[in-house]
Amino acid sequence: MIQHNVVWKLVEQSTSERSAVLTRFAAELGALVGVVPGLVSVSLTPDVGENPNNFDVSLITIHESRAALATYQSHPDHVAIGTWWGSLVTHRGAVDSEI
Repeated sequence: MIQHNVVWKLVEQSTSERSAVLTRFAAELGALVGVVPGLVSVSLTPDVGENPNNFDVSLITIHESRAALATYQSHPDHVAIGTWWGSLVTHRGAVDSEI
C-alpha cells in the first residue's frame, strides 16, 4: 500500500469562497474512489488556521500499490480536477510512503 500525502498553500480567498472550493474539491476527489483502479481512500482536511505559516489544505490518499498511484496521477478524471484546482494553488508539497 502507498500513502500519498499532499499539502497546498492557496491563493487568497474569502472564507465563503474557500469553503465552496474545498467542498467541491473533496466531493470530486472522493468520487474517484471506485472509479480509479487501486484508489482505496481519500481524506481532505483544511488547516485550522492558527498558524499563517502552515499550508492551507492536506490530502491523504491510499493506493493499493505504486502502480495504482501512477494510475491515479494520470487518470483523466484526476487530471481534470487538478486543472481547475491548480489555478488556486501557490505552493505544493508531497510525500509518498509505503504503509
